[in-house]
Amino acid sequence: MSLHTELLKQSHFLARKEPKKPIQTSLRRSVSASCYALFHLLVDEATKLMLAGNVRGPLRDSLARAFHHAAMKQNAVAFTRSPIPPRLESGLDRQEVQQPLVDVATAFVQLQEARYDADYNRALRFTRREALDLADLAEQAFRDWGQIRGSLPADAFLTGLLVYRRMQG
Repeated sequence: MSLHTELLKQSHFLARKEPKKPIQTSLRRSVSASCYALFHLLVDEATKLMLAGNVRGPLRDSLARAFHHAAMKQNAVAFTRSPIPPRLESGLDRQEVQQPLVDVATAFVQLQEARYDADYNRALRFTRREALDLADLAEQAFRDWGQIRGSLPADAFLTGLLVYRRMQG
């Protein structure tokens, strides 16, 4: 089982861990796992796009360390905008960004923000429903990704996760 699939499974488990009264630690870790599930799915997809082949596994693992949350979030925000920013437009070859890709980008942004709150906002309290909703959001993003995976806009999105700040229109 892949890391991203395990994280998605863990996010649901942690949200339900204490049957009667969930503790904040479990709920916060669930939120974080939801975010990291989508993060690692997208990093895995991007590194496979950039470095194909089974013998490239160790090199992909090294490349994966180059992805940073802030840059990935900037790219995701750009893919939620209409019109698409000029720095991305030329790489899309006039193809439209499909709604499932916008939904993946939107989910990535929402999950990043929730993870930040879960990790750093000690005053905020999460409910089980919020943690489960975020786990479901990540799961839906996995399904949405499956619909657009391999398309030119999806490949442009994956490329932008690593190099968005350096892309030029």
